[in-house]
Amino acid sequence: MYILRSKYLLKDPDNVVDNGAVIIDDGVIKFAGHYKDVDNFGSYQIIDLGNSAIVPGFINTHTHLELTHAHNSIKNDGIFTNWIRQLIDIKNSWSESEYALSVRDGIKSSLKSGSTTVVDITSNGIALGELLSSKIRKVLFFETLNFNPNTANDTINDFKEHVAEIKPDNLLSVGIFPHAPYTVSETLYRDCKRVSDEFGIIIATHIAETKDEVEFLARGTGNFVSLLNDFNMLNNWIPPALNPINYLKNIGFLENGCILIHCNYLSGNEIDIIEKSSSNVVFCPRSHSFFRHHDYPLALLMDRNINIALGTDSLASNDTLSILDEMKFIRNHFSNLNAQHIFHMGTIAGAVALRMDDRIGRLYPGFNADIAVIEVEDRGLTNIYDGIFSKNSECILTIVSGEICYDKYDLAKNNNLKE
Repeated sequence: MYILRSKYLLKDPDNVVDNGAVIIDDGVIKFAGHYKDVDNFGSYQIIDLGNSAIVPGFINTHTHLELTHAHNSIKNDGIFTNWIRQLIDIKNSWSESEYALSVRDGIKSSLKSGSTTVVDITSNGIALGELLSSKIRKVLFFETLNFNPNTANDTINDFKEHVAEIKPDNLLSVGIFPHAPYTVSETLYRDCKRVSDEFGIIIATHIAETKDEVEFLARGTGNFVSLLNDFNMLNNWIPPALNPINYLKNIGFLENGCILIHCNYLSGNEIDIIEKSSSNVVFCPRSHSFFRHHDYPLALLMDRNINIALGTDSLASNDTLSILDEMKFIRNHFSNLNAQHIFHMGTIAGAVALRMDDRIGRLYPGFNADIAVIEVEDRGLTNIYDGIFSKNSECILTIVSGEICYDKYDLAKNNNLKE
């Protein structure tokens, strides 16, 4: 049981408290408000965080932690399939221990930047052991890839075997992740959706990420044809002659909603479909910039009743695993978007997408104590968001379910708290 005190407290994007305090008891928030309103705190240790902001922990709604060590290893010539080829070569050269260390370093980097929840994609299951030994909150999606409809059932059975051995808990959830429409057959997409409904687990997919993907589905031509032929995956495939979102709708994938990663290239009709399906979109701003995609349709999506969360993607297409950095990027490149909306995307929107908005994403009594503390320069600030999104702001403390997981200044040790 302890109290966090700081100059600022953001209970949610629209509720800023000066001289704020949060009481944490048994991993749960007991109180969040003005420090002067704290009663009977004599038995609680107080951590005074000074000129900083206590905020909800950030939610990274899409990342590939296993690719952390691929940072700066791939040359980007603007052709997505060339990037994929290089990535495949890197992954094939790694041992299991290298994968594990890459995940471990990704977790450390995430916690250091204030992310309390990560939605990780695993292609081989190695991430599970590293995530289980970590205090971070995690949703682990098992990636499925198989473009051959005749063996889709084998892929689904492999997934079921993985899931049968996992016991979800307060910090661990699992999901299923059919990779993308150029690596997953229509049959496998349908099977993944059925399993998602059967097990009551979340489902997500990469979609509408590149112009190449749009061309591949619409006409069966382009760079993906060459890539798949090189791996003997194309066989006698016939293109559906549809845009990506229309394709997912046509095969029933969007029923009851899902999580759609990227959505970089959308028509107006596809945005209508996403809204009507109550699906969630995950925007990965700096990865989008890395691949030199056209302007992201953020304004068009935000004009609708569509939940838009944030992801970092992997360090194979990014420089950090920081959602704070993603929000700063948006602040600098989308001038018409107000700070509260940006902060909502990095916190509450992720919780909504994960069906956890009744327990994370806000600092309310009864919610899990998933907290980040951001140190800011207070030089005549008139708006705390100017401080949070400033160039030099940084996370100094990360707490997940009441446990201190990152502590830049050893505040826990100095206050005799168990870290």
